[in-house]
Amino acid sequence: MDGWDSQSNPQQQGGGYQQQSYNNGGAYNNNNNGPGAGYGGDQGWDNSPPRGGRGGGRHGGGGYYQGGVRGGGGYQHQSQSAEQREENRIRHIRSQLFKLGEEKDFHPPSDLLKMARWIEDKASDGVEPITAAFRVMVTEQPHKTPLIAALIGFLCLSQQAKPVPRQAESDQQPELSAQDQEMPATETTESDSVGITIVKDLVKAFRSYLDARLWRNTRLSLHLFAALVPLQIVSASSLRTLLASFAAVLEEPAVAAARADRAAICIIETLIRGGQDLLVDDAESARAELDDLVAKVVAYDAARKVEVELTRPVHDIETIWLEGFPDAVKALEEWSAGDYKRPAFLPMPADLLPAAISPDATLVPEEKRVVSLPDILVPPEEDAEHQGLDVAYAQLGEHQVKRRKVDTGKGELEEKKAAVGPERISLSPRWFANTVPRAGSPASVVLRAILSDMIDLYEVNRKEAAKLILDLPNWLRRGTFGGKISSEAGLFGEMHEQQDSRQIQEECNFSLDDLLVETILSTALVLPTAPRNPLYYTCLLREIVTLTPGTIAPSLGKTIRTFYNSLSTPHSIDIETVNRFADWFAIHLSNFNFGWAWKEWIPDTSLPSHHPKVVFMKRIVELEIRLAYFDRIKETLPPEIQSLAMPKEEPGPVWTYESESHVYKTQAERLINSIKAKASAEVILADFETFKSSILPSSSTIPGEEEQAGMVGNAIEAEIVVRDLTIQCVLQVGSRSFSHFLNIVERYHALLRQLSRSARMRAAILAGAVRFWTRSHQWVLIVVDKLLQYRIVEPADVVEFIFNPPKDEPRTIEPQTPVEQEGWAGFNTWSLLRLTLEKVNGRVDQLKKRLEESERKEAYERERKEASLAAGLPLDSEPEKPEEDLPLFPTSATLPVRPKEEAKTELSSTEALASLDAIKTEQRKVLVTAVNGFKNLILHTTIQTPHKSQWQVWWIDGWYTVLLRTFNKHLLYNSQTLLNNCFDPQNDHANTRLRDRFERAIDLLSE
Repeated sequence: MDGWDSQSNPQQQGGGYQQQSYNNGGAYNNNNNGPGAGYGGDQGWDNSPPRGGRGGGRHGGGGYYQGGVRGGGGYQHQSQSAEQREENRIRHIRSQLFKLGEEKDFHPPSDLLKMARWIEDKASDGVEPITAAFRVMVTEQPHKTPLIAALIGFLCLSQQAKPVPRQAESDQQPELSAQDQEMPATETTESDSVGITIVKDLVKAFRSYLDARLWRNTRLSLHLFAALVPLQIVSASSLRTLLASFAAVLEEPAVAAARADRAAICIIETLIRGGQDLLVDDAESARAELDDLVAKVVAYDAARKVEVELTRPVHDIETIWLEGFPDAVKALEEWSAGDYKRPAFLPMPADLLPAAISPDATLVPEEKRVVSLPDILVPPEEDAEHQGLDVAYAQLGEHQVKRRKVDTGKGELEEKKAAVGPERISLSPRWFANTVPRAGSPASVVLRAILSDMIDLYEVNRKEAAKLILDLPNWLRRGTFGGKISSEAGLFGEMHEQQDSRQIQEECNFSLDDLLVETILSTALVLPTAPRNPLYYTCLLREIVTLTPGTIAPSLGKTIRTFYNSLSTPHSIDIETVNRFADWFAIHLSNFNFGWAWKEWIPDTSLPSHHPKVVFMKRIVELEIRLAYFDRIKETLPPEIQSLAMPKEEPGPVWTYESESHVYKTQAERLINSIKAKASAEVILADFETFKSSILPSSSTIPGEEEQAGMVGNAIEAEIVVRDLTIQCVLQVGSRSFSHFLNIVERYHALLRQLSRSARMRAAILAGAVRFWTRSHQWVLIVVDKLLQYRIVEPADVVEFIFNPPKDEPRTIEPQTPVEQEGWAGFNTWSLLRLTLEKVNGRVDQLKKRLEESERKEAYERERKEASLAAGLPLDSEPEKPEEDLPLFPTSATLPVRPKEEAKTELSSTEALASLDAIKTEQRKVLVTAVNGFKNLILHTTIQTPHKSQWQVWWIDGWYTVLLRTFNKHLLYNSQTLLNNCFDPQNDHANTRLRDRFERAIDLLSE
C-alpha cells in the first residue's frame, strides 16, 4: 500500500504495518549528544525528541549501527555508503512519524512542539522523506487526521519555523517520479517553512490521487484540508471552490452511480468535518456556497437510480434497519439545518495547540502560512484503468519506486484497491439503537467512516487492526464512549471548555463494543460482495473478542439473537446474509469453546424442516463438526437440539458394497485389490468386460431371480453399474485423507476418462461419488472439484446433475439405507453449483488472458520482423548469447545447466481463439441450464403445493437471486442467449417476475 518495508515491535507499532525498529526502539532523544537513540552523530539523528523506546536510555544499547561513543551492542561498520545512510535516515524518520501520539503519556501541546522542532532539524538534510511520510500518514492513518493537522499547525504557525533549504530540496527533486515532476502544483518558494512545504506537497499528492481516481486517498486528503481550515493554513474559500468541482460531477449527464456516489461522499464528509469554520472568511457568501453544495447533493440523491431490492441484506424488519447513501445525504441536511456544527466528538487541531501558537496569536505573516487549494476538474473514469500506479507513486520517494517496479502485479493491485476503497456505497444493516450513532446523523457519517477506513486499510494485519480500533477512543475527544472506557481516554487540548464537555455527553456516550460489533459484521454482510474476504472480518472480530472478552460478550449475544429472530418472517432476510452470518457464527463458536445458550432455541425444534431457523441450526452444527469432531460437538448440545441438528452417524464414507450380502460385493473386493496392487487401466477394463457379461440377462436366466443375482435390464444399466463400482472403489481406497484421494485419482485418471465418454456415464460417476460421501457435504465439494479439474466430468454435467439427477439407475446400486437429501433448503447444493460456475468462468478468464498474451507476442514478432526488413537484416537473426568460460576444474556446482527439454509449442492466437470459443459455448450451456433449472423449480413448486411449500419456495427463490447477483457479470456477456432460451415470450406473471429480476441484476453493472 505505502511501501512500509520494515518490521517493528507490534507493541509499539501503530500503523497496522510491520516496520523495522532498528533495535533502538525508535527512541526520540532531545539530548544533542545523541547517545540515547543508538545512532551516531554523523547520521544526523542526534536531536530526536524524547519518546520511549527500547534503546532510549542514557546509554543506548542494541543499535545495529553503533551509536556514538556510548551506544553499544551492534556491528561496527567501518564505512557506510551514502545510499545506505540515506535509506536508514528515511526509515528512521518514517518510523518516528508513523508512531505519532501513541505514547500513553502523550501530551499534545508539549509533545507536538518537540516533534515539530525535531522535524525542522531533520529537514536540514532534505525534506523529501518527511513529505513522503506525511503522505502515508494522511492516507493510511485516518484516525490521526486532527493530530497530523495540529503538527502541521506547529510547523506553520510557530515563530521558530525554519525555511526549507533550497539546495537540500533540489537535491531530492530528481528522486520523484517523472509523472510527479510534470504535475502542476503550487511551487515551493525559498522562504517556505517546513510546514508549508509539507502542505504544498500534500496538495500535489491530492491531485495525483484524483488523476488516478484513488478515491479513498482523495477523500482522506480532503479530510486533512478541512482540519487545516480552522488553523487558517488552508483557506476556507479555496476548499469550498474545490468541493464545487466535485459537485460538478453530480451534474454530469448519465453519470455512473459509483462515480457520483464517491464524489458526493467526498463533499458530505468534508463539509461535516469542516463545520462552521468553512464560514470564517465571508459568512454570507460562504453560506450561499455551502447551501448550494448541499442542494446539489440532495438533488442528485433525488434523481439517483440504483438497484435496491437485490442489494438489501434484510427486508422490512423492525429490529434491523439499513444505512446507506440516502442516509448520508440526510445527515448532510441535518448538518446544514443545525447551523453547520461538526460532531462534538471530533478533536479540533486548534484545541491541541497552546494559546501562543494559534492563528490569532501567531507572528508568522499570512502570506507565509496560508495555502490556497488549486482549481481542479475531476477527470473521467474511462482512462483510469489505462494509467498505472506511477501516478499514485506521488506518495513515495524514488527509492521506493525502484523497489516497487520489481514487485508482483498482485501486490500492486492490492495497493491500488486500498487507495481506491470500496466500489459501492452499500446498504449496511444496523441493529443497535441508542448505544451507537443514530443512522443518518452527522456523527454516524464521520465516526463510521473513520472506523470503516481503519478496518479496510489494516486488513494486512488483523492483530494490529484489532489493537488499533480498540484504541479508537484515544483519537477522539474524551467522553465520546461510555461504559468501561476510561474517562481519560481521548485527545484534549488546553482550549477545551466545560461547555464542550457537556455537549459531548449529550450527543455521544456511545458503546465502543456495540459500535465495533455492528460495524465489522455489517460490513461483512453487505451485498453483493463485502469489501474484503468475509473471513477477514471473522478473524478481526475474533481478535477483538480475545482482547476484550468480558465487555464485548453482551454485544455479540444481542447480535446473534437479533439475526436469529429475524428468520421468523418470510422474505425478511436475504439468503446470502443468512449464509455469511452462519459461517461467522460457527467459526466464532469454534474459537471460544463452542459455548452458546442452545436451550433458548429448543422451542423452535418443532418447526417444519424447511423453516430457516431449523436449517440455520443444522448448518451451525454441520460447520462445527467440520471445525472439530462429532463427539465433541454432541457434548455441547441439549438432547432436543441433538435429535434435530445432529446427523445420526458421524460424517464419513458410505460404501454401497460394504455389506457381505450385496450382490456385487465380490466384484467390488476384486476391484479394490486391483487398485491396491496398482493394476493398469487395461487390466481393470478387461475385467469389467467379463463382469458386464455376467450381469446382463440371458436366455438361461430364470425370471424373478434377476435382481437376486444382480442382473440388470440392459447394456446401459450394466455400464452404469461399472461406473458406480469404479468411482466408489476409487473413493474407498482414497478415503483415508485428501492426499490419498488425490494420489489415487491421478493414478487412475486415464481409466476414469475412459469411463466418462458420454454425458450419461459422467452423470453415473457423479451419482456414485455423491452416494459415497452423502454424509459429508464437504467431501462432495472436494471430490467434484477434482473431477472437474481433471476433466473427468464437465461443468455442464454437474449443473444438469444438480437440477435433474438421473432417475434410471439400477436398483442394485441404490444404498440399503437411503439418506435424506438436503435439497435447496440449505446451503450445500448452492455451494456445489457455485463451485461449478466458478470453475467454468475461471476457464473462460484464463483463456482470455492466454489469447491476449498470444496476440501480444505475435504483434511484437510482427513489429520485430518489420523492423528487420526496414534495416535490411535477415529475418531469422537472433542475438547470439556469449559462451561462459568454464573453470579449469569444474565441479557439479559449476557445470553448465543441462539444457531443458523442448518446451511445448505455445498456442497461436488462432488456436487460442478457437479454444476460447469452445469454452464460451460450454459456459453458455452451463448458465442456460442453471437459470432454466431455477425457473422450472420455482414455477413447479409454486403450482404444485402453493401453501405447504412456502419455505421451500423461499429457499429456491432466494438462491435464484443469489445466482443472478453473484454471476451478473457473466450473465451480462451472455444475456441475449439467456433471454432467448430461458424465458418464454408468454406474458404470465411468474415468468415476467423472474425475467425482470434477471434484467435488474444485469443492470447492477451499469450503475
